[in-house]
Order: sequence, then structure tokens, then C-alpha cells
Amino acid sequence: MILALGYNPLIQKLQDVTGYIIYPRFFDNKKALLIERNYKKYLRELWFNRNKIEVALYPDNINYVLPVPKNIAYVVPIHTLSQLEIADKLRENNYKVIAGYASDPKYRDYTIHDFIKASKYQHWYLGISTRHELKEALFYSFDYGDVTLMLLGRFQQLKDVNYIRRKLKEIQQLVSKSHGRQSSILDFFAKPR
Repeated sequence: MILALGYNPLIQKLQDVTGYIIYPRFFDNKKALLIERNYKKYLRELWFNRNKIEVALYPDNINYVLPVPKNIAYVVPIHTLSQLEIADKLRENNYKVIAGYASDPKYRDYTIHDFIKASKYQHWYLGISTRHELKEALFYSFDYGDVTLMLLGRFQQLKDVNYIRRKLKEIQQLVSKSHGRQSSILDFFAKPR
């Protein structure tokens, strides 16, 4: 499983963390996409940064092919399994596509089993923010996943860049070793914080 780290307030101080696809290489402007629903702004930023981006979120609930750069792989958030059709349309237009599993049940109307069975694409676990989600992503052998800082500890701990670096490194080592074995992930979570 390849892990990514999206935009967060400390992202500039985490650029040298190895083993992750780190913003802007993983482009996920959630403010423009989810809060403002400003797709034009998102597309402008996507085009402006196209040479820095490897993977980007495709805007949610868009069922047609947007004019986006073709050199980027797109994670298509799937809220209902019928949205796999936009992934098909993108693939037909020679875009690289990854199906995005919505980690929060309120943003999807399917089970993880249904998602794995229905999707013929690589799988991305969107927004790994809990221990359960990390274990689930590993158990189901997701190809990718993006972690949120909330996975790493309590709010007070997340102010310490060295703490975050250490936890990201630990998760990366365990994920690369585990290959779906939950016991190694449990070792990470058993450590005192």
C-alpha cells in the first residue's frame, strides 16, 4: 500500500518525509472541492501545478469528463457504485484512474465488499483517520490511501513536527512490512503516546 499525505497546516515542514506521496504531489484541495464547491478554482490550481502533481482527487459527484491534465492519475471518489461510470469515461479518454473508497459511511451507499467487487480499478482508501480505517485498508489490500493527521495522535501532539515525522515513519515501516498482517499494525497502536 502506498500512502499519501494531503494538504495540512504543517505540510511545508513535512516535504522531506520519505515513503509518502506528499502534497502537492498528492493534490487534494478539500477547501475548494468540498467547502466552497469551487470547481473552477480547483481546475485552475490543478493546471497551474500540473508538473508537480502525480495524483489528484477528481471533483466529487461530477459525472462527465472535465478538462484536466492527462499526466496526472485521478482518484475518483465513489459515493454510489454507479459513479464508477465516470471512472470508465475517464479511462476511455486515456486518463489514469484510481477508484476512491469513501471511508466515512455517511458519504457512501455501499459496503467495502461491494466496492472491491464492483471496481476494476486500483483502490484508494480516502481519508484514513482512525486505527480501524488503517487496519481495514490493509486487510482489504488497498493499493493507496491518504492519511490524515488525526490518525497520528491527539490535537496537542499534532503541533509537534518531530512527533508527526516519527509517527509517519512508523506507519510507513509497518505498512510496508505488514502486507495485510494486522499484528504489525497492532504493534504500532500498542505503543504509548
